[in-house]
This record gives sequence, structure tokens and C-alpha cells, in this order.
Amino acid sequence: MAKYEGKCPRCGKTHYSDRKDDAIICDCWQYCPLCSVEMAPYTPDLAANTYGVDGKRDFAVLMVCVQHSPPFYSTQKPVEVVCNETFA
Repeated sequence: MAKYEGKCPRCGKTHYSDRKDDAIICDCWQYCPLCSVEMAPYTPDLAANTYGVDGKRDFAVLMVCVQHSPPFYSTQKPVEVVCNETFA
């Protein structure tokens, strides 16, 4: 049976699957790019609409690493990797 692989465009990690075009979520978005420690989900102190700019209410920070001073706030979203290359 053929095996398929796909590479994360952000971190370069290779993921494997038994099915072609299988989508896998890479876990690299959960780790701090500065110290490689797993980050915690970020919950703002105030309501999301408080952070609005120019009428937009988008709040981009998803994760936080408190190992640094000041803390590192990550806006990286999960990366989907498609396994479509055959390997031996």
C-alpha cells in the first residue's frame, strides 16, 4: 500500500498518511518560535470589541508564551498540510 507525505510550509516538518490528499493540521502553531516551549491559549482581559481599529473588531492574537518579558503574542493560525507525495 502506498504511503503519502506532505511538508509543512511554515516549519518544514514532514507528515505521513496512508491516504492521498489527506489533510493534517501541523502542531507548529502551538509552539513559541523563540524558545520552542508550548504556548498557552490567549484570553484577552477585555471584550474583543474593545480592541477594534477603524471599525474592525478583528483580534488576531491566538497564543501567548509567558517565558519572555514582555510575553510573546502569536498570531500564527493552524497550518493545514496535504499529503500527496508518494514516498518509499
